[in-house]
Amino acid sequence: MLKKHFRTNVIAVVIASLCLVYISPSAYAEPSSILGTTGTGPSGITIDSSGNIYTSNANSNNVSKITPGGVSTILGTTGTRPEGITIDSSGNIYTSNASSNNVSKITPGGVSTILGTTGTRPEDITIDSLGNIYTANLNSNTVTKITPEGVSTTLGTTGANPVGIIIDSSGNIYTANYTGNTVTKITPEGVSTTLGTTGANPEAITIDSLGNIYTGSTSNTNLRKITPLGVSTSFGTTGSVPRAITIDSSGNIYTANENDSNVSKITPGGVSTILGTTGTRPLGITIDSSGNIYTANRDSNNVTKITVFDQAAANAEAARVAAATAEAARKAKEQKELMEILALIPSIGELTLSLGETTQSLYSTKCVKGKTTKYVKYGAKCPKGYVKKK
Repeated sequence: MLKKHFRTNVIAVVIASLCLVYISPSAYAEPSSILGTTGTGPSGITIDSSGNIYTSNANSNNVSKITPGGVSTILGTTGTRPEGITIDSSGNIYTSNASSNNVSKITPGGVSTILGTTGTRPEDITIDSLGNIYTANLNSNTVTKITPEGVSTTLGTTGANPVGIIIDSSGNIYTANYTGNTVTKITPEGVSTTLGTTGANPEAITIDSLGNIYTGSTSNTNLRKITPLGVSTSFGTTGSVPRAITIDSSGNIYTANENDSNVSKITPGGVSTILGTTGTRPLGITIDSSGNIYTANRDSNNVTKITVFDQAAANAEAARVAAATAEAARKAKEQKELMEILALIPSIGELTLSLGETTQSLYSTKCVKGKTTKYVKYGAKCPKGYVKKK
């Protein structure tokens, strides 16, 4: 029974070890799903610190809120045709309203007001650390600045037809100029210069921690990188018509590709892959603290979530599993050695099991002669002069 018991344990340990073998998911087939529905014609998208998603719905003049669990509600109303969207540190939402030439503010409680006016046809919006709002005004070739108190001024001029807008840590504003095929830089003091050239018809724009600017060209699949000194190079390819762009903490670029209904990923080394699929016509893109990607899908009125593989977490899990497997193997080895020792016991003459009992062994037949007791193997005869006892 002892040998059977230990053999069973060894088998169980080996099976448990095999079950812990780590299988790494594919790095190029990230799972995508519909997180939730939106209002009509979602264009811009942003995220708060709790992982709630907000979309500016250009055709229904409102903002949708979608919780991490996928519960969708209308947060509040906006001006006419909200395209761009951003959020401040207090959770207030701001939209650039392309047809009413103003910016809406919606509190976390859903109270909507007009914060201030803009130039003509504001397409995109951004915010600085002080809560000042900036819009890229497509038809007036300007950037508007609106203070938290609602005071509106023209910060500076841009190239032809600015669409995308971004801000750096020093407060400099950059616009992607759709017809001009350039990026404009505007200092906090309002000094405007052309930073560099882009591919054809740029709309999407983002910036990395070193101040490099990246733009997607909607007339081709060419991603451009412009250094802080204005050197412009091709950086990688995207899907067809990249309307929106974002960047993660490792410098990977992601684009929402309108015509292909997917997301491209371009590594810091310029390697391009398709990260995952989206709903129909993704026009906005954002990223959460875990690296998951979200897109606002204009024609399917929903938000796609692409769950991005976390390499660091996978490495940590693989290390944990390896340690557990090694420990299981060590225990299995110890139990195997113990089984081998137990297998030798029948070849040892007599084994005393307890003090005070004379020569009792593991043999199963008891033979008695007077006051003397011996044990022999089951089925064997007792020695001459001994009587078998049960």
